[in-house]
Order: sequence, then structure tokens, then C-alpha cells
Amino acid sequence: MKHHTITLLCSVSLLMACTTPASLTTASNEQHDACNAAELKGQLGEAELACVQALRTAEKAGASAEIISQRQYNLGRIKRLQGKNAEAETLYRQALATEEAAQPRSDTRVGRRLLELASALSAQGKWQEGSAYLESALPLLPKLSPASRTYSAEVLRQYAKQLQGGPQAALGKRFAVMADTLK
Repeated sequence: MKHHTITLLCSVSLLMACTTPASLTTASNEQHDACNAAELKGQLGEAELACVQALRTAEKAGASAEIISQRQYNLGRIKRLQGKNAEAETLYRQALATEEAAQPRSDTRVGRRLLELASALSAQGKWQEGSAYLESALPLLPKLSPASRTYSAEVLRQYAKQLQGGPQAALGKRFAVMADTLK
């Protein structure tokens, strides 16, 4: 009986040690890396599972807003790549809200989240709603990385084409001009 009690106490202590915020943060980082690796291999189902785990573990660890926002954004990106645009939209909205509340706030990350949200909305045919987010992103887009600016220009051109000849034609022209400056 004494041996079982010691084994049980050791097991409980080991489990408690595995659930400290530091160990949870480490686990979230490893899951985040697994998500990225699976995405690079084109294994989006595996990437989705790893990204979900990374987000949940970061939340459980009480991670910073920056990390939570990044995990939400990454999972949203995987969902978008899978064609799950409504789920991606929800995650991008969460990532945007988390990022906007973060201190200090990163204009670059806010801009990227606005852009991705507009992209997910366009994939669902919600061009008018998406154009409002894309318009909000305009002053932030030049601050993005070169690869992100190239992607931004593509999204802007899609919106410009969609809005031409309609009630938001002037906004579409602004999008086209901005797309040309982001080359």
C-alpha cells in the first residue's frame, strides 16, 4: 500500500509539473512549430490539429495577447487554405480584436489581420463588408513585409475589380492605386 501511495504522489507531482505556465508555453510553441511544419508539407489536416492545440495550450498557459493573436491568426490561415472561410473569418476577427487590445499594439500585425479578414470575407462573397476592413488596412499595408505587400496588392486588385462600376467604384479605384504602389 505504501508503494502505491508513493507512486500516486509521484504521478500527481509529475502531472502538476507538466501543467505549469512555462511548460504549457513550451508545449504551445512546439505545437505551433508542428503546425508550420505540416503546412509546409501540405498536410493541412495535421496542421489544423496542431494549430488548434497550440491555441488552446497558449490560452491555458495565460500567454500574452501577442501570442494568442498569432495562434488565432495561424489557425485562421490554415482554415482559409482548407477553404473553411467562415471559420477563418471568425478566427481572424478574434485575432484582430486580440491584437487591437494588445499593449503595445502592432500596426503591422493589425494590418495583416485586416487584410486576411477581407480575404476571407471576399471568398464568401461578402465584398462590401470586406471592403470596409480593407479600407481600414490601407494606411498599414506599406508597413508590411515585401511578401505581405505582394499578397496585399493581389487582394486589393481583386477588390478593385469587384467594386468597379458599382456604388463603391471610387473605393475600388483607391484599391487599384494602392495595389500599384505596393509592387
